[in-house]
Amino acid sequence: MKLKNIVMGVCFFAGACSYSHAISQPSASAENIKIGTEWISLLNRHDSIRLAILYSENAQVSSPNWEGTKEGRTEIRAIYGRYFSSTPDLRYILSDIITTDTAIVLEYEFYGTLSAPEPSTPAYMKGKKYSLKGCTVMHVRNGMITKQEFYFDQLAFLRQMGFFEQK
Repeated sequence: MKLKNIVMGVCFFAGACSYSHAISQPSASAENIKIGTEWISLLNRHDSIRLAILYSENAQVSSPNWEGTKEGRTEIRAIYGRYFSSTPDLRYILSDIITTDTAIVLEYEFYGTLSAPEPSTPAYMKGKKYSLKGCTVMHVRNGMITKQEFYFDQLAFLRQMGFFEQK
């Protein structure tokens, strides 16, 4: 304790450092943990508007679930809106989170019932329950998600939807 007080006193008088500032500033990695957990929370609330606010204006998002990369908050809101309307009971459970100062990696489980599929979805999928593991990689700059890639087992999804039972 005496050593800490001496170091603080020397720094204060010398003007060489600001001990209290170093303690009060959260690391970018800690802030990214908040972003990742907030993302899961907003998914579970089906709040596509607040989800989109986590992303930069020109954020890019990609997934094996759709063609090409989606860009911008409007498209991001639309993607989540589609998920929430097609699977009204959609829920996410966070399994693991790994962060750096510029990235967030989330591993999670998600499940629900495809009760209101989009018109192009085969009729046999309607009403089917699914439960999958997913992973997402988020690139973060200035507290905003700038790029995101989703990964999940599409084969497992198709099995659960009865795709391979079709003749």
